Formats: sequence, C-alpha cells, structure tokens
Amino acid sequence: MALTVDFSHPADVDERELGNDLDLLTDSTAAEDGYDVLVCPVIDWHFRFQRPQHLALQLAKRGCRVFYLSTTFDVSDAPSFRILESPVPNVFLVKLCFAGDQPLIYEDRLGGRQLQMLTASVGQLIDAAGLRNLAAIVDLPFWRPLAEAVPGCFVVYDCMDYHGGFSTNSPQMVEEEGRLIEVADLVVTTSAKLSEIVSPLAPNVLIRNAGEVDYFKSAPARLAYLSERRVVGYLGAVADWFDIELIVSAAGRHPEWDFVLVGAKTLRSTAGAERLENMKWIGEVPYAEAAAWVHSFDVALIPFKLTELTLCTNPVKVYEYLAAGKPVVATALPEVQAMGGIAHVAADHDHFIELLETAMGERGDVALAAERRRWAAAHDWKTRGKQLDDAIRSAFPKVSVIVLTYNNLEFTKACLRSLEVQSCYPNWELVIVDNASSDGTPDHLKAYAVANPGVKLILNEKNLGFAAGNNCGLQAACGDYLIVLNNDTYVTRGWILDMVRHFRRSPDLGLIGPVTNNIGNEAKIEVQYADMAEMDSAAYAYTSVRSGKELAVSTLAFFCAAMPRGVYEEVGGLDERFGLGFFEDDDYCRRVEQAGYRIAVAEDVFVHHHLSASFDKIEPERRQELFEANKALYEEKWGAWTPHRYRGE
Repeated sequence: MALTVDFSHPADVDERELGNDLDLLTDSTAAEDGYDVLVCPVIDWHFRFQRPQHLALQLAKRGCRVFYLSTTFDVSDAPSFRILESPVPNVFLVKLCFAGDQPLIYEDRLGGRQLQMLTASVGQLIDAAGLRNLAAIVDLPFWRPLAEAVPGCFVVYDCMDYHGGFSTNSPQMVEEEGRLIEVADLVVTTSAKLSEIVSPLAPNVLIRNAGEVDYFKSAPARLAYLSERRVVGYLGAVADWFDIELIVSAAGRHPEWDFVLVGAKTLRSTAGAERLENMKWIGEVPYAEAAAWVHSFDVALIPFKLTELTLCTNPVKVYEYLAAGKPVVATALPEVQAMGGIAHVAADHDHFIELLETAMGERGDVALAAERRRWAAAHDWKTRGKQLDDAIRSAFPKVSVIVLTYNNLEFTKACLRSLEVQSCYPNWELVIVDNASSDGTPDHLKAYAVANPGVKLILNEKNLGFAAGNNCGLQAACGDYLIVLNNDTYVTRGWILDMVRHFRRSPDLGLIGPVTNNIGNEAKIEVQYADMAEMDSAAYAYTSVRSGKELAVSTLAFFCAAMPRGVYEEVGGLDERFGLGFFEDDDYCRRVEQAGYRIAVAEDVFVHHHLSASFDKIEPERRQELFEANKALYEEKWGAWTPHRYRGE
C-alpha cells in the first residue's frame, strides 16, 4: 500500500518518525519474468527531482519494484535496513545501516567492515522483500563495491556526467568510476560526447535526458514571478559551469529586462552580478514550483561555459523549457546543437546577446510555442524509461541449464526447486535429460514439464552415460551460454549471472565452474552449514566479498560447468567413449585448453554438491573398473593423468 504522495510535490519527511514500515511491501510482488531495481543514487529522492528519480518512477510504472537507497545511513553495529516510505506505487525509499562515521559518498571509498555491513543489509532487504531478478542502477562510483558484491545483481552504471570535469571530484573517485565502467553489466551514457569517451572502455547505450512534458506544458494558475517587465530566466544550479560573465554582460546590455536566476548558487565569485538591479537571485526552489517559474520566463537560458564537463552534458532544463513552449538561448553545447534548431545556439558572447533579442521577439508566437511542445513530447521521461527498460532486458544473454538425471528423485526435486528460487535471471531455459531412471523420475519430470511449459524434456530409453546424456541436452539447448549441472546439486542466489559474467570480462575464458562444499579438486572450499538455510547464509558470506574473483585451474569437475556457445561449437560435445562416467570432464578440459582458452573456478559463485549420488549406487569393484578403463582411454589421448588436488596442496 503506497502512500498517496504526488511525486511532483515532495513533502518534507522526518525519517526518524517513519521507522521501518514493512507493511508498505504488502501489496508488492517479486518480479517473475521481469526484474526489481535497486537505485544507488547521487541524490536523495526528496532533494531535487532529477534524472535518477524520473527514471526510477518510469521503471516503477513499467512494473518494476524500485528500492531507492538513501545517501545517508543509520549507524549500527549490526546489518539492517529501514523502509522509510513509498512516495509512489512500486517505489520504496530505503535506508541501510553503516558501521562507524557517516561516509561522504561524493569523496569516500567504500570497503572493509562498512562494505560488509551494507552488503549484509541489502541481503536482509532481499529476503524481506522477496527480491528475485535484481538490477542495481548505480549513479555514483561510491556505490560500485556494494552493487558488485550483491550475488546475482545486474549492475547498470548510469553515467550522467563527465566525472573528471567536476572540480569537487577526487582522483580516487575518478579511479572508482573507471572500475565501475569495467565491471558494469550495462553502461548508459547521456550524451554523444560522453559515449565517445566511455566507448574505448566499455560498450554503452546512449539514453539522453528528457523533460516531464505533462508537468511543464501548461501554465499553472499562478505564476511564481510577476513583473510588467520582460523576463529572461534560468532554472538550475549556478555553479562552476555557469558563465556568470555572460549573464552580467547581457543584463548590462538590457537593463529594461529582468534576469531571474532560480537555483542554488555555489559560485565563489559572481563577478559583480549582485550589484545589477535587474539581476534577481531566487535560490533553490522545490521541484513542485519549477513549472510556475519556467512559465514566468519570456526567454529561457542555458548559459554554460564550454568545458570538458559541459561538452559532455545533455541539459535537462532545455527539455523542460521547450515543454513549456519557451524560446531557449544556449551556448554552443554539442547536445543542444544536435537538437536540430529547436533552440537558439550562440557561437560567442556577442552572438548570445543577439540571439536573446531574437528570442525575445518570439514572445507570444503561438505557432513556435506549439512546435517546441511537439518536439519536447517526443523526448519525455516515459520514452527514456522505456529505452532503459529495453536496454536492461536485452542485456541478459540467453542461458541454457542442462540437468542430467539418473534416479535419485529426491535430489532432482531439490535441485529443480533451487533453480526456480535461486537462479534470479530473467532469460534462461531449463533442459532436463533423463537417462532411463527407474525410480519414478520420468513420470515426475513429465508432470514437471507440463506445469512448466518452457522446460525442454528429453527421456532416453536407456542409460547413455554421463557424456552422451549431457550431449543430448547440449544439442537441444539454444542459449548463448551453456551450463551442465548435476541433479545432486543445490544452487545459490544469482548463480547464473555471476558465473556467466566472467566470460564477458575475459574473452579468453573457455570454462568456468563454482566453488563448492564437496568435490575432489581446487573448487572445494572449507565451509560449514547444517542445512540449506544455513548454506545460503554461508554462501552469501563467502561469495559477496569475492566478487569477480577467479581461481585458475587446469581441470573442472562437470558437476557444474559453464561455457560460451562459441567454445562448445568449436570444441564439440563430450567424448561419449567414456561411457557411464569418469574422465570425460578431464578430457573436455584438455580440449578446451588445446583450443587456446583458459579454465577457472568462480570464487563468487557457490553450488552445493552431494557428490557422486549416482555413482555411489554402483558396486565399488565396478566403479574401480570404470575408473581404470577410462583413465587408460584418457592417457592414450593426453599422456599421464595428473591426479586432482585440493587448493593449498
């Protein structure tokens, strides 16, 4: 149940009085085929209503649940979170807990105990809200370690500005931005110039700013500034990038006009502007009053200096001015020049003043005002929200999970249940291959496939063995990435995304598998838990502090192994001469290495493994015969077999 607060009229909120209102989640449901959103913002929801809030609002309208974090934190010795309020349906404001002094998110780096606290706090939010497919929209590099540490979290960097151009940004923040661009699953930029700068570092999607057209298009009943004189106005921050000398010059040339500056002023020097009687300094105003100010202007301004920062800027205010039908005069910002003449763009100071006079002559031109509104209507936040939603959805490559079963029905049921609950990935398919089980598994799988129409089910009439059975599934799979998974496994949250993203970061990686509790090689880690609930907690604690880390190995056990489709098509299927099992995974690893690819264990993915559930039912003597026969076959192909070893040996 959302509070009935109009986003255009944000109220002052006393967070201390709100407490943790979990009841706000009552009518919300986890995304099934979509995703939930964690916004890691640059500003709080109730500060200035800008791009972060507009995009969050549009994603909420498109069916996402949006959890918008506070830029400040509760101080606590234990992880926790508070849901402060729901300002609009599907948007929830959340405050996390932090250990120690409050960080400055625009300057400080996140790590150590603080990062662990925030990650654990997000983990509690995930459990309480039932978050499944989670995308984090990161607006500021400070949040990068948190978004990266949350298992199964799709990281979107919304690169709004050229960070190197801000005088307030520290070198470490610029360095953090580089790391964020490197690890993000999707990078979004707001201008063509910014896209060019980012492109050598990462592919990116250009999603420009916009205006809230419905809010600005009609004049309110009462204007914010009433004057018999003509009004030249600016709405926005008066900061380093603002050309105060240009405005002073223009105001001096036209003392008969009022120059109204609406916004926070952080300039150290205002070049004597306060002495001009026709220069009106209004200061910061709530977003709810913005339309009343814009409609008070006869001409609206974008008077920015041409710097590295502004050359990469796509100014929000130009969209808002045009939505109101106002003539706009701007300095030669590339993004305004690209708007096709809908705004007046000045080559220099004298030209700017000349264009001011031209624009003032358009005052009252109904046809021109209508043309500007039509242009703005095609560039509203609804359009940008759809672009972002489409970009996120299309950025999940198709993944096929192949589960081979042979008896052990209870293990299979647990494995399938874990896949349903824990995969947290919106674009995957399940291929189940049964090798002629005799314990009721085929009938159960038939019913399962009926209840889950997307499942591909292959029922073999005889036990083809591990290699041939998996090959049946691999041949039927259509994913960009392929994962073979034993039925005696139990996966953990976000395992698909966290495993396959290693391939995006390392094109030379051919095979990767998870860490586990039970296997005969380096993938085994020391971890303690008594049941699957404890296993989830233990896995989260281990993997969340190892995001992106790999352990190079020579051989993976194929209880769980992932590969890109390109590697599979190049290397081929498993060698079926290995029959029921043993050494087919060693053999496949040699073939992958021979093709020039690396093999690794993902330290940020944990999968529980019961180990040899099917083989344990074969008589020991028969198992040893299989082992020796397949070892001989392996050594015939590759030379002496190197026994597997545990890490640290």
